[in-house]
Amino acid sequence: MLGIILGIVSIGLGLKGFTPSGLPLTRKKNITGVTAIVIGVFCCLLGAFLILEGAFGIFVVANSFNR
Repeated sequence: MLGIILGIVSIGLGLKGFTPSGLPLTRKKNITGVTAIVIGVFCCLLGAFLILEGAFGIFVVANSFNR
């Protein structure tokens, strides 16, 4: 379950990299341009992996009760 939540947060952060304002680095500075897009793609891929891993873990635990 934690993996799914972290995956959603990671994808949300990654999608901010595709906006004109970019990724927040500090309160007053954002990462923009190609760098933000590359970091955003990495965050989205990481989030997708975490969601799949979390769903697989829940599936395995749920099926262990059937035995």
